[in-house]
Amino acid sequence: MTEVLIVIVIIAILVALGFGLIGMLRGGKQGSDKMFKSLVTRVALSVMLFIFVMFAGAMGWIKPNGMMVDAPVVQQPVQK
Repeated sequence: MTEVLIVIVIIAILVALGFGLIGMLRGGKQGSDKMFKSLVTRVALSVMLFIFVMFAGAMGWIKPNGMMVDAPVVQQPVQK
């Protein structure tokens, strides 16, 4: 369920990006207003998504996939 909500919010962010593009192409006062509203929507959705992902991770609703790669360990030469 959490993953579905995250995907829906990402799609909403992309839709807002598309509306901003349409406003930019139209230009003028109406286009500027549309771009501004799209920007506010995108920023608000992105901040809320970030907060939700951090909260879901803290609550254990989502877990890392284990694909993190550790930094390589450099072995020191043995001194005699």
